[in-house]
Amino acid sequence: MTPLDDFDRASSTVIALVTGLRPDQWTLPTACADWDVRAVVNHLAHGNAKVAFWAGTGPPAPDGDYLGADPAAEFAASVARARAVLAGPDLFTRKVTTPLGEVPGVFLVHMRVNEYVVHGWDLADATGASTDLLPDLASQALEQWRSRFGATPRQPGGPFGPELEAPEGATAADRLAAFLGRKGANG
Repeated sequence: MTPLDDFDRASSTVIALVTGLRPDQWTLPTACADWDVRAVVNHLAHGNAKVAFWAGTGPPAPDGDYLGADPAAEFAASVARARAVLAGPDLFTRKVTTPLGEVPGVFLVHMRVNEYVVHGWDLADATGASTDLLPDLASQALEQWRSRFGATPRQPGGPFGPELEAPEGATAADRLAAFLGRKGANG
């Protein structure tokens, strides 16, 4: 499996969750404080738009509405645009600049995969779908987040809350969510 294969699997999973949303589910609360389902999907679409800027192939992507009147279609289109950038002929062989500094281009792929897994969990949890998403990618994301955060204290109200204890028998995605301080939207 290549990083782009991982991107395809993770993005396809989230696209399926998004296209399966009923009209009444777009306003459901999520484990992300102050974000409903639409805001989480918009955050992912905004991140997809940032890929071209970070890769040095597009303009900045300001905050705003990236979903328009047909959120599911717009989200899927944002994934396709991001993938086209990530599949660029030289992306993996050069450095790119992100908010985390200068990194290998392949890092952009891993960043999107991790976002899809984490926020896919948010969407699944909010809508009552199975949170047992992409066990191998969720385990990989957990390992990457652990190496990035380690024992660094995290405060409530930040993008990631203090680590929670995962319930016994938790899926890999549930363990990842607990590590990032996510408590189910309904619990």
